[in-house]
Amino acid sequence: MEIDPDVLDVIRAATVDGPALRLNGQLDRKLYERVNFALHAVGGAWHRYKKAHIFTIDATDAIAGLLATGEVITDVDRGFYPTPQPTVERLLDLAELEPGCEVLEPSAGRGVIAEAVAARGAIVDCVELDTARAEHIRAGGYARQVTNADFFSVPVERRYQRVIMNPPFAGRQDIRHVERALRFIQPGGLLVAIMYGSLTYRSDRRTKDFLARIWEARGTMWELPPDAFPAVGVATVIAVIPVRDVAPPRGMRQITLRPEDFTARPCAVQQDLFLTDEPTAHGTAPLDGLGYGAPHDGRDHSSGKIDPNIQE
Repeated sequence: MEIDPDVLDVIRAATVDGPALRLNGQLDRKLYERVNFALHAVGGAWHRYKKAHIFTIDATDAIAGLLATGEVITDVDRGFYPTPQPTVERLLDLAELEPGCEVLEPSAGRGVIAEAVAARGAIVDCVELDTARAEHIRAGGYARQVTNADFFSVPVERRYQRVIMNPPFAGRQDIRHVERALRFIQPGGLLVAIMYGSLTYRSDRRTKDFLARIWEARGTMWELPPDAFPAVGVATVIAVIPVRDVAPPRGMRQITLRPEDFTARPCAVQQDLFLTDEPTAHGTAPLDGLGYGAPHDGRDHSSGKIDPNIQE
């Protein structure tokens, strides 16, 4: 997004003191709002008591790219939409968090979800690609570990009881991110993710396979209100996917049994257990009242006497 020249002039004239940037002089309201928008886009947050915009890094470094190019890449440009607080609460309620539970949040943004997770007594690790946002989470002090990296480059470690996430939506990235995140969850764990609402009616193969995976795991999907993400204006859902499979032992390969590995027709079971007046579908003989019946060999077993000369 291109920044107006008068906004750049105001920022150039500002006083920088470490992470703090203070605007000089009086600005009319409309100009201030445009300056504030530009500073916010590069990681600055207004601090009312310090009377300055505060960055998580040195303010000179934070605004260097903005002043050099006259442009900023906004959150919308990056496909980043912060999770509103009511939606965060819905996510956490569905996640059924317990104190001490280990939670991963991929694509953590500015840590809105992670901070709420920590407030409920869980232990949270975050992965965030954007350096400024990752530093913002570190500065908050609520995350045990913050990894500044592409989530798809992070080595898989199956250690978490929960994954709670608001992944990117563009280009159906939400499915790719969720499928990878499932690999980080221990058996018995749970993934709770915000996903694009079109997931429920798309007909492409990848979407159908993903929906089948949710169904097989006995997962659920919950429709969010239309205004859940006011800045986006699109339908969204929450997918809740249990992880029920058992992690295979090292050095062993699981054998998957197929229906064709079994006989289509079960073998005849002990016929004396059947109570019927007619031959059964398995070929057993009719029973004699409430006695032990007449087996297919023609001998009567109902007397309870054993003839030692006849070998069973």
